[in-house]
Amino acid sequence: MPDEHLNQVDPERLQLSRTVSQVVKQAATILQKEVTDGSGRATAMQKKYAATKKVDPNEFQLLSTRVRKDVHDLIAMAAEMFTELKTNEVQSLVSRMATDAHDVVDTTMNLVENAPATAKTLANLGFTTPPATGDTPAAGPASDSGAEPPQPSV
Repeated sequence: MPDEHLNQVDPERLQLSRTVSQVVKQAATILQKEVTDGSGRATAMQKKYAATKKVDPNEFQLLSTRVRKDVHDLIAMAAEMFTELKTNEVQSLVSRMATDAHDVVDTTMNLVENAPATAKTLANLGFTTPPATGDTPAAGPASDSGAEPPQPSV
């Protein structure tokens, strides 16, 4: 249902809105293709890991690089869409948002990229299985009954 005020909108603004909408649709189509391709690679890597319990570092790095680039592209495109809004306040906000978003992506991807090396180091140190259930010196007797733990005697 169209807004009744649409007929009162300045034609230039309306055209700008339609142009932006078209650009967003084109960008979404391109990104969908990229995401589908990346998702296929991630799915293949996940299946391979499930079968072998190993991650190929080169495959992982390629996928990570692809994800990093795609997200940075998305951030840049989103920031670019706001360049028509010429107020200093909006431009400052968009600039900070884009910078912060790029920083978050880089930090997150750096953590993700280091995960395999960290996992390998932990495995080499013997941290390969969850702790055994049952009595452990640190945890005391295990209880699966759901009952409240015994209270100390007074």
